[in-house]
Amino acid sequence: MTEVLATTETGRRPPYKIIVDRKPHDWPEPVITGAQIKRLAGVDQATYDAWQDVPGPEDLLIADDRKVDLTPPQVERFFTGKKTTTEG
Repeated sequence: MTEVLATTETGRRPPYKIIVDRKPHDWPEPVITGAQIKRLAGVDQATYDAWQDVPGPEDLLIADDRKVDLTPPQVERFFTGKKTTTEG
């Protein structure tokens, strides 16, 4: 018996290949949130932020509840870092 897996319009199907803090991961869903990225990285949810590595000088901050689409054909890259404050 052959298992049929659903594919997206782009032809990609789970698992989706992503990189978090330079470590490869297979993700089963077509979207991932900032909170899920931080869990994969194993960092403290309250004191770390997550970013998506994008072309150009500014990477994209991913809020805990923001969903990132993983269906485009490229491998998405994310990284985490301690939150910074500018309290004066």
